[in-house]
Amino acid sequence: MDRRNFLMRASGALLIASSPVSAAETASGSSPTKEKLPGDDTVFSRQHWQTISAVQAQLLPAEPDSPGASDINALAYLYEVLADPRLDPVDRDFVKEGVLQLEEVARDMQGQGFLTLSSTQRETVLRRLETTSKGEQWIVTLLEYILEALLTDPVYGGNPGGIGWAWLGHHPGFPRPPLHKKYYLL
Repeated sequence: MDRRNFLMRASGALLIASSPVSAAETASGSSPTKEKLPGDDTVFSRQHWQTISAVQAQLLPAEPDSPGASDINALAYLYEVLADPRLDPVDRDFVKEGVLQLEEVARDMQGQGFLTLSSTQRETVLRRLETTSKGEQWIVTLLEYILEALLTDPVYGGNPGGIGWAWLGHHPGFPRPPLHKKYYLL
């Protein structure tokens, strides 16, 4: 199965199975953009965010005819989800523990951190990580958030300008939510 078919099938299943994940307003200016990564916060360091961004780029790389993780603001979307005070802290900790486990695997296999590896080396490390139960679940979790960023209404921080919708040929329903009427604000 090619990437486009996988994403189309996965996105359909994701849309049916869940509603968008609650996220804090991106209008607050606290979310990262393609140009800016979040700094140190109470749970994640700047390096953690850089590592997550690199993993997202590995999981959904940009191609000439399709957007990548950075194009759909996957990192900004994940940041907003994890910053939501209503999120179970266990979920936030799970994402951080996955970053730490990934770094450990990278150092064991390649003798250096994940960020310094080539794309091929990163793929090898991720393949090794997915052989563990927690590692596989961590990668699946990041993929779920990437798909949410691809498919969400831009008002929630991902899919800027509807780039994901355009790529998939999706036409959103109307009315779309304005900033002050996001589902979690109602």
